Amino acid sequence: MRHLAFRLLPLVLLIALVAAACGDDAQTPSPASVPAANGTASPAGSPAAGGTTTSDAPAKKLGTYSGVATTTKAPDFTALSGAKASFGKLGSAVYRIEMPDKWNGELVLWAHGYRGSGTELSTESPPQAVRKQLIDQGYAWGASSYSENGYTPGIGADDTLALKKFFVDKFGAPKRTYLTGASMGGNVITLSLENFGNEYDGALAVCGALAGEEEIDYLTSWAMVAEYLSGVTIPLGQGAQAVTQALLTNMGTALGAAQTPTDKGKRFANVMQNLTGGPRPFFKEGFVDQYLVNFGLLIADPNRQGLTSRASTNEGANYHIDPSFGLTDAALNAGVRRLTADTSARDANAHPDAAPTTGRITKPLLTLHGTGDLFVPITQEQSYQAKVGAAGKSDLFVARAIRSAGHCKFSDEEYTTAFNDLTNWVTTGKKPAGDDISGDLSDIGRKFTTPLRPGDPGNK
Repeated sequence: MRHLAFRLLPLVLLIALVAAACGDDAQTPSPASVPAANGTASPAGSPAAGGTTTSDAPAKKLGTYSGVATTTKAPDFTALSGAKASFGKLGSAVYRIEMPDKWNGELVLWAHGYRGSGTELSTESPPQAVRKQLIDQGYAWGASSYSENGYTPGIGADDTLALKKFFVDKFGAPKRTYLTGASMGGNVITLSLENFGNEYDGALAVCGALAGEEEIDYLTSWAMVAEYLSGVTIPLGQGAQAVTQALLTNMGTALGAAQTPTDKGKRFANVMQNLTGGPRPFFKEGFVDQYLVNFGLLIADPNRQGLTSRASTNEGANYHIDPSFGLTDAALNAGVRRLTADTSARDANAHPDAAPTTGRITKPLLTLHGTGDLFVPITQEQSYQAKVGAAGKSDLFVARAIRSAGHCKFSDEEYTTAFNDLTNWVTTGKKPAGDDISGDLSDIGRKFTTPLRPGDPGNK
C-alpha cells in the first residue's frame, strides 16, 4: 500500500533515530568523574618517553546527566594481529582500548554517534579500515560507551576525556592525542576542542553534527515545514498517540511517500533541499533515505520535555521555495509555525550540550561530509565553518565534501586518507587541502570522493 512506510514509521524511528532527548534532565554529578581501574585488560606497550600529560585539575562537566539507571553490555573484543585488547568499566561507562605491540606513543579516541534512548550501554570499535590503519601505524585507540544514551554530546565529551586520563594512568602519557568520531560524535569533538583543547592535538569528524543544538533545530524545521505544507497540525503536547496519528496517517496522505510525493510533498522536498545546502549531488537519494527518520524527534519526545527538545527552535530559520512551486517565500515563512526554545535549557553556561557550538577551537579539525546526508546535512559544516571564521580560527579548519547519499557513507580510502592528512597536519604544521563549502554545492566533492559512487550525477 502507498503509505505502508508511514505505518512502519515508529519501528524505523526507534531503531534509526539519531537526535532526540527524552526523560529527566536534572543535572547530577558525572559518573565518569570517578576514576575506576576495574577494567579487564591485557597490558601492552610501554609508556611514551615524556609525553604530554593531561591536566590534574577537574575539567568542567559539559554533559547534563539524568542519573538514569543503566546496565552495560560486555565490552570485550578480539584484538587484531599485532595488538592486545584492554576493556572494562570506567565509572558507569564501559570502554575498549587496543594497544599495538609496537606502540608509536600516540593515542586516538573514537567518539560514537547516537545510540537511542535505551538504558543498556555499549561501546564500539572505530570503522574497521580505520582501526586496521591505526594498529598498522602503531597508534593505540580507545572508545567509551558514554555513561548515558540519548543525544548526549556533553556526556560523550566528559567520558572521552575520562578515558584519556585512565589511559594515561594505565599506559603512560601519549605524545599526542587525536579525537575521531561520527554523527553525534562530531558534536562530541567540537565541544571537546572548544572546552578541553589542551587535552588534544587534532581531530577528524565525519558526518558530524558540528554545530551542536543547531542539528536539533534543523529536525524541528523538518517537522514544522511539513506541518505547514501538508496542512496537518502536529498536536504537540498531547502525547505520543496523537502526534503519531498525525504523522503516520494524516501527513502520510498529504505528502505522499518520498519516492512518489504529492504536489505538497514536492514542495516539501524543494524547501528541504534549499534549507540543507541547495542543489547538489545525491540530494534526492539522501532525501528518500531520511524522509521518515527525520520526524523522529517528535515521535520520541512528543511533548518536548527532554532537554534537547526544549532547547530547540526554528524561530530564526529563513525558508526558501523555488518560484515554480507557486508559493512565495513570504507566505512560506509567515505560515510555518515557530517553536520557541526554553532559554533555561538553551544556556551554554548551564548546559553546554544543549546550545550551539562556538567555533572557538585551538587545535586542527578536519571534516568529511556527504553531500546527500539529510540526517546531519552539510549545512552543519557550513555553519561551523562560519563560526570558526568569526572566531579567527580558519587556519585550524578544513572541510571536505564527499559525493555520497545517506548518513556516514564513506569509503575506506576516504577515511584513511583523511586521518593521514590530519596527523601530517599536526606533526608538520602543513594545512591539508579542502573544499570551499561556503557557496554553490551543485558540483562539490570531486577532489576527495574516492571512488565516485554508482549513479553519480556528474555536474548536473
